[in-house]
Amino acid sequence: MKKLILSAAFLGLGVFGFAQTTAKTDHSQKKAERLQQMKQELNLTDAQVAQLKALHESKAAERKQEMATKKMDRAQKMKENEAEMQKILTPEQYKKFQELKAEKMAERKEKFQERKSANSAVVK
Repeated sequence: MKKLILSAAFLGLGVFGFAQTTAKTDHSQKKAERLQQMKQELNLTDAQVAQLKALHESKAAERKQEMATKKMDRAQKMKENEAEMQKILTPEQYKKFQELKAEKMAERKEKFQERKSANSAVVK
């Protein structure tokens, strides 16, 4: 019974491991495949496919612009927060605050790199 359970567990792990190592298709190829699938399922004309492609591209551009705007807004808010902190804290406290913030940022960056390398090791 134990052998059967272990065999099933290894088989399951093998399947998940194989699924992780499948070849990556790039994003544009997936979009093209999805458009072809929609064309077949909905019996779209070539003109409709072209219109859908244009719609998807314009929406993607809008999302990209919105993300850039949000990033600029976030950066502006961070600058305003820093200015407020500098008004409240003494120069020594502010300097220590900056040092602590830099340490935390370095820790976050290190953890991110660890996760990134661990994820890339799983995919390979």
